Amino acid sequence: MFESLELFDRQLLLAIIVCNSAFFDTLFYCITQTWASVPIFLLALYLLQRKYGWKLSLFSLACIALAIGCADVISTECFKKVICRYRPSHNLEIEQLVHIVRGYKGGMYGFVSSHAANMFAFAVFVSLLLKNKWWTIVFLFWTLIVCYTRMYLGVHYPADIVCGALVGCLCAVVFYCLERRVVRRGV
Repeated sequence: MFESLELFDRQLLLAIIVCNSAFFDTLFYCITQTWASVPIFLLALYLLQRKYGWKLSLFSLACIALAIGCADVISTECFKKVICRYRPSHNLEIEQLVHIVRGYKGGMYGFVSSHAANMFAFAVFVSLLLKNKWWTIVFLFWTLIVCYTRMYLGVHYPADIVCGALVGCLCAVVFYCLERRVVRRGV
């Protein structure tokens, strides 16, 4: 059963990344960098400050950072270092089929995606705080673009992204519930 899931994951990845170009290589290589998300992080801070004021916004920001940190640790320590699933770029069976951009291959193991876990922790937490459909779409859209770049660059399979997203969502919900409990008691 796991072999058929692994095969499906490989085939899906290769179907997703079939179209590549110098333009998309540069664009997606830039988007996958942490600094490219800084404007979306600043937008979230601005929106939170506008809705809740500085004191509560800074407390919420600290909780978001904890959720992201937790998602990062879980994705790395509990999954990547335990499961040891090779990234597509390091998998000898398909590495020649994967489009490598600027020699970037990522670390050896990729299950689950820390980018997906971290970005979903951020997007879901902020969306829960803002409770605004349009801003939720904006934050989740950016998160999905970042996640796509990871597959395009050949450093994650779709299952790495989906499972990373689940880790991130879970961390966001847990820390959001803790944050709300503290806020109700008065920061």
